[in-house]
Amino acid sequence: MNFQAMQKSVRQARMARNILACTSAALFGINGLLAYEIFSQSNQVILVPTNVSDGMIARGSVDKRYLEALALDAVYGLYNANPENLDYGRNVIARLAAVGERNTLLRHYDSVATDIRERSISTVFFARRIEHNFDRLEVIVEGDMQTFLNTVLVKQEPRRIKLAFVIEAGSTRLSRISKLEAEE
Repeated sequence: MNFQAMQKSVRQARMARNILACTSAALFGINGLLAYEIFSQSNQVILVPTNVSDGMIARGSVDKRYLEALALDAVYGLYNANPENLDYGRNVIARLAAVGERNTLLRHYDSVATDIRERSISTVFFARRIEHNFDRLEVIVEGDMQTFLNTVLVKQEPRRIKLAFVIEAGSTRLSRISKLEAEE
């Protein structure tokens, strides 16, 4: 092998090594920037409630646990919200609502959702106590409502929510959600 061919081969090997080193350095720098971006962001996690299937009524009686589950599912769907999960809450309300009251409940949900989107806030409700009135198919959920702007807690207040249900076609359906005053 002659000297010219060997020199050309060495130059090609050096160029390939330099290109590989530059590419590796660029990839390493990009990974460093991505890692910095992940660590500089603040994330907030809102746990969504479980899905409750349709509840059938057996011999005209309503199961206490099932009514509680429906109430909590509705409350969590309405009040555990951020701009990214609003469709989930709307679907929960639409699924649980009585036919005659569905539009009213969804309009109420849409007004809350619009407020959440416009102000870019997140709300979280922590249930503390549940009261029942089976004769009237009503449940009162008492707890704490927290409002966050990004991850900063901006408001915390006790809240009582009254949910009324109706029996419709052999199924328990949500007919009304209302906020109760603290002295009730």
